[in-house]
Amino acid sequence: TGPAAMYGVGVKNGVDLYISELNAAGGINGQQVEVLWEDSEASTDKAANAYNKLVQNDGVCAILGPVVSGTTEVVADLATDDGIPLITASATAYYITTDRPSVFRTCFLDPFQGKVMADFTQQELKATKVAAMYKNGDEYSVGLKDAFVTEAKALGMEVVAEEASADKDVDYKTQLTNIKNAGAEVIFLAYYGDVASLILTQANELGMNVKFTGGDGISNITDSINDKALLANMYYSDHFTNSADSDIVKSYLAGYQAMYGEAPAISFSATAYDAAKVLCGAIAAAGSTEPDAVVAAIKASSTDGVTGTITFDDHNDPIKSAFILSYDATGAQVFIKQQSPEA
Repeated sequence: TGPAAMYGVGVKNGVDLYISELNAAGGINGQQVEVLWEDSEASTDKAANAYNKLVQNDGVCAILGPVVSGTTEVVADLATDDGIPLITASATAYYITTDRPSVFRTCFLDPFQGKVMADFTQQELKATKVAAMYKNGDEYSVGLKDAFVTEAKALGMEVVAEEASADKDVDYKTQLTNIKNAGAEVIFLAYYGDVASLILTQANELGMNVKFTGGDGISNITDSINDKALLANMYYSDHFTNSADSDIVKSYLAGYQAMYGEAPAISFSATAYDAAKVLCGAIAAAGSTEPDAVVAAIKASSTDGVTGTITFDDHNDPIKSAFILSYDATGAQVFIKQQSPEA
């Protein structure tokens, strides 16, 4: 419950689905898996109390979650002190896994999206001149922009403009005019959908013939843009899409529909499914619930997940593909490809 309830329920659904399938197939080495849930309400104090109850009273061998970065940081400190394996499906802040050797995640980091979209911009959109727009002082926005610009330059693309905006701006025509005059072919938008919709609309009013790219914040743009036809020039990355057509995705979606009577509403249900799969696979590989053995098994794992094949880097962050999405002229989501991090 609380302000992040939608994400919390989505994460819980993904974990419960995987565990139900695992137990139906015999569990881990013949033993059934039990998940004990506690509600943090997105409160750091309640998250800490929940962790202490689960570890000290209930004797759990590992933690899946928490959901948001703030509560995850607090619980991650406790798990690190105890050496307890922890995998979050949804905490994207970089520092979550820093100097915490037993803490992992299955969602990719915000800067990773900037890199992936720069790769996509060169390989698929064939751009040579690009620009970036971002919100000054916003960690998500600045991080995305910096990662995109760094990778674009490394790939040999010319970054002709980096245009900043302030919080609560609604007029972006000055920045767009600068970009237009600089000759950019693609504009990277390090924003959420509400701002991106204003930028697409104003670029159209200026007669700009460009393509736009962005990160997962773009995913709610259909809620705020009036002219859906403009979305056909918008491409963005996300952790997952129900539109992907691989066998493992089809199986996941069918299982979710059967268990909950609806399709998953958020991508974090899929990253949570994968978090449970990584953890349980590591316990099986270790042949033990001893914390050090499980942590070592997670580090060494390679998991064919719903969101891609997952391995972990030295920072305990996932190395996996991102889902590249766009829209048709009616505003319906279109799956473009899975972009691998090596591409």
